[in-house]
Amino acid sequence: LLFFFFKQKTAYEILSGLVGSEMCIRDSDGIGQMGLIVAIGIAVIMSIWLVIKILMNNDPKAYDLTTVLNLAINIVIFAITILVMAVPEGLPLAVTLSLAYSVSKMKDENNLVRQLDSCETMGGSNNVCSDKTGTLTKNRMTVMAMYAEGRSVENSENASAALLSPFCKQLLCESICINSEAYILIDEKTKTSRKMGNATECALLTMAESMGYKYQDYRVKSNEIMIIPFNSKRKRMTSVYRTNNTDKFIVYVKGAPDLLLPNCTSIISEGGKIIPLTEQGKKDIKDKVLARNAVIGYRTLLLAYKEINSYGFNANDCDNEARYAELESELTISAVIGIEDPLRDGVKKAVLTCKKAGIIVRMVTGDDIEYAKSIAVQSGIITREELDPGSDSYKQYACMLGVEFAKLVGGLVKEPDPEDPEKTKERVKDPEMFKAISNDLRVLARSQPEHKYLLVTGLKEDERNVVAVTGDGTNDAPALKKADVGFAMGIAGTEIAKEASKIILLDDNFGSIITALKWGRNIYQSIRKFLQFQLTVNVTALAISVISAAVGKLDPPINAIQMLWVNLIMDTFAALALATEPPSEKVLLEKPYGKNESIMSRSMWRNIVCVALYEIVVLLIIDFVRPDIFFWYEDDKEKSTYECMKHPFNQIDIKNKDDVTCERRVNTMIFHTFVLLQIFNEMNARRIKSKELLIFENFCNNWIFIFILIVTIIVQYLLIFFAGRAIKTVDLTFEQHLVSIALSVNIITWGILCKMIFPESIFACVSLNEKEMSDKELVSGTVSFIRRRRKIRSDRPKIQKGFKSFSFPKRSLLARNKQERIQSFRKDLAHPLLSLIHISEPTRPLYISYAVFCLKKKNN
Repeated sequence: LLFFFFKQKTAYEILSGLVGSEMCIRDSDGIGQMGLIVAIGIAVIMSIWLVIKILMNNDPKAYDLTTVLNLAINIVIFAITILVMAVPEGLPLAVTLSLAYSVSKMKDENNLVRQLDSCETMGGSNNVCSDKTGTLTKNRMTVMAMYAEGRSVENSENASAALLSPFCKQLLCESICINSEAYILIDEKTKTSRKMGNATECALLTMAESMGYKYQDYRVKSNEIMIIPFNSKRKRMTSVYRTNNTDKFIVYVKGAPDLLLPNCTSIISEGGKIIPLTEQGKKDIKDKVLARNAVIGYRTLLLAYKEINSYGFNANDCDNEARYAELESELTISAVIGIEDPLRDGVKKAVLTCKKAGIIVRMVTGDDIEYAKSIAVQSGIITREELDPGSDSYKQYACMLGVEFAKLVGGLVKEPDPEDPEKTKERVKDPEMFKAISNDLRVLARSQPEHKYLLVTGLKEDERNVVAVTGDGTNDAPALKKADVGFAMGIAGTEIAKEASKIILLDDNFGSIITALKWGRNIYQSIRKFLQFQLTVNVTALAISVISAAVGKLDPPINAIQMLWVNLIMDTFAALALATEPPSEKVLLEKPYGKNESIMSRSMWRNIVCVALYEIVVLLIIDFVRPDIFFWYEDDKEKSTYECMKHPFNQIDIKNKDDVTCERRVNTMIFHTFVLLQIFNEMNARRIKSKELLIFENFCNNWIFIFILIVTIIVQYLLIFFAGRAIKTVDLTFEQHLVSIALSVNIITWGILCKMIFPESIFACVSLNEKEMSDKELVSGTVSFIRRRRKIRSDRPKIQKGFKSFSFPKRSLLARNKQERIQSFRKDLAHPLLSLIHISEPTRPLYISYAVFCLKKKNN
């Protein structure tokens, strides 16, 4: 009894916080309360019948004290078992298994999940903000074109040496070698070399090598006066270099042409002559060089220089923006380089898949807008018609500059958080303008990290949006953390970006996002499949138990031990079978589910009601109608006993061994048929929607499902044949086994017919109340260890670390006092990886005390 009461308490609390799916299904008149009411009702009704039978029985020996006590205990145990059955307590296991299984499979497909619930969150994503370089493109740069000395050269890596004047070639290659942080790494074992550093700089070094220049000969530390590294805001890199044996200095600059061109006043012309650069010359460079490279799909880089003498120059002054502007003014153009960064294989297909899946793909890049447009068109993010003002498909805000975007929407403003007045909340200043822009926006060029953060914040203000963001730099961390799902790059990403992310793309490939999307939707579907299956079992078990109790049966058709076996089937086995269902490509053709979408769909309610009705009718026919086709009698006496007992209010004589045996055979048939019904209904649960009629489609793809079905069937028959005394069953005839199987198999046909006959709209009024839980509800109860503070589609994820060995997280270590450390540790115990650890309420203070002791030790 203590075990049952403890199990009931755990189950009831799990219902109150519907742990794993974190949809927080919680209804005051819902499943848990319904189960409690039914359990109490059954206990009261059976107790009343017991009293009536004692009073109406003429034989005082029929119900002696021992018999009455045994019956009373059985009534209590059965009522508690009904309560345990009514609660879908297997859901945490189903979700945990589904997440864990998906995470392991995603790892094989280059998705390293750091935060477990982000898998399911990605399934509901409808916006993806992606970087360009290294994500949509291969980040393998090759110099393909060059404009120098007034003419353009194709395939300049091979041909430029013969076409450039010695002066221009010398100056250009020195600029490449000196104003760079890339280098060549030589493997001492294999004696092979490879270029390390920024891909653009590596491409330039390759070009310099093809001209006969080695960076080691020019990158002399003693002559390097100052280096201003590249950053996303300035879009340029500058080096001040002392010429050999002279007091002169050369300033080498490389960067974005649209930003550097206004600072240039001269250019190297044919023959190495330096001539003034007029406004018309600048216009020609823009129209003939930059525009052409953008159309072809080349990244464009401008290399320039200027000479300064030692007078009036102090290297210590070169640490401020004013000095930077002075150094980078009145420049002379050496060359304009066109660099090819080809699209990754499969990017166009991945973008097309996202569009079919109802996901808007937005490219956020630091490159200039013309080049960004070209890449966006090539990858399929946007079409040329959407860029053409004369087209019907034209989108005014399809491509924008980051500065222009921030100006139009007014940037971010802070205001008090309604949920916590002590905190502030950021929002877009002009939400209406943001909404108008976001409907069209597909490319955000010359974007700064704050622009990406602004875009993500604005998108998340609409509750219908679930936003995924990719990033690789340290400055991307705020946007990665703000997004519902942040994807960091495993190769090019910084450690800070990885720490802020929830999923790491091990191959830096945009196509790997499709993997996360596919498995995320599959997790959500797996949860739904399990809920449908389990609620069907609950409805059938409760209905049969209530009807049996109502007609006065003190020996229920499915007793407590049998009910626990059924509970094991529908909780553990079904969770493992349905949670490991591999995803189908068809999930990528569906529209994303919203944050507020009910986890219980109309089609699920239709399947639950119709299938449960079939099961209830079949079991009631066996229990009360008892047609001859179901039973074969050895003699007329046995047939007479069956005929008498099939009337609801005619009770067996508990002292009569023949009566007990006959009744147990009926109950055994009910139990056996009930279990087989659930086994075959588990196959029905694999398909939820009305159009999914082929329930055996891809059936052999999940060997775990097949294995569990086989094991369940074997154990069921072992119980019937060899465990009759323990579970109160008797042997069935071969014919009765065939009848049970036939009735059970037909549930598959019935499930398909229901999808074809009954429309989902009939069940529109059936729903469960789903809401988030308060903090007090989340931290109380036995299962607080396997809860999350928010829904799976969380707005503010609390867990920062993923797959690491269990240690006391930073949140606890940084707490100000002992009480905060205790509270933080309690929250940290809700870590996804601890979801299978079950610690009872009385022992929890021991864990907290141990944690405080360790924290004090760590903090001296």
